[in-house]
Amino acid sequence: MGLDEGRMRLRVTSHPVADPGSGLSRILSAGPMLRNTFVHPPNYQVGYLHAGRADLLRLGALFRVAATSSHSAIYIPVPPGTQPMISAGGDTHPLPVLLAREDTGLRLSDWPDLRHRMRRASAPLRVTAPAERSPDRPDDVRRRADRHPARFAERAGTIVITARAELLFWIGDWLTAAGDRVAQDPHVHRHGEAFLGDMVGFFDPKRTDQPMHGFCVVAVEPIFHQDRWRRQRMSSG
Repeated sequence: MGLDEGRMRLRVTSHPVADPGSGLSRILSAGPMLRNTFVHPPNYQVGYLHAGRADLLRLGALFRVAATSSHSAIYIPVPPGTQPMISAGGDTHPLPVLLAREDTGLRLSDWPDLRHRMRRASAPLRVTAPAERSPDRPDDVRRRADRHPARFAERAGTIVITARAELLFWIGDWLTAAGDRVAQDPHVHRHGEAFLGDMVGFFDPKRTDQPMHGFCVVAVEPIFHQDRWRRQRMSSG
């Protein structure tokens, strides 16, 4: 991973999966890059995203990569050794995520076959994500998002998110801005984690809760936890 004038270079694995029925020609897998990212499917119409600062910045960049390619999808696997999220509504296990622009023609019914084809061929690849913009958008962009929100679905144990290019880019900018706030968040310094916000207005702007209202985004970043370092200094003193 590298930075170049605000653009982020990412190491991914490219899987050719030419689909004659759509414009999708490859799936780019994040592999172990997002080792601290856990995406939980909706519980009471709210999904949950737990990630560290570096992962939020990378995840934002991956959304922008998906936004700029009409022939690529982005696959984010579940890190090994994950644990379920326990809540009053029951335990929910994190799921892998597939991102794509609507105009790739990705069909949910094709995902099991596409995932199988990913195992046949692969090659390392570096991709460069566009530089982030401000997550604030003018009213005309917000109105278009209201009319054409991102689509969320689950298929074959995978969360599939498809949206128009400008909306994927916007989500990426929102995640990058969230990642930028982590190091200064007082709750992260006190507890090692913090609620960063609800990612609303992208999936269900009218708040009908069908099938999902938004993502609750939580930063989990022990490296900034002051109590942790204080205890380590005391134990070594």
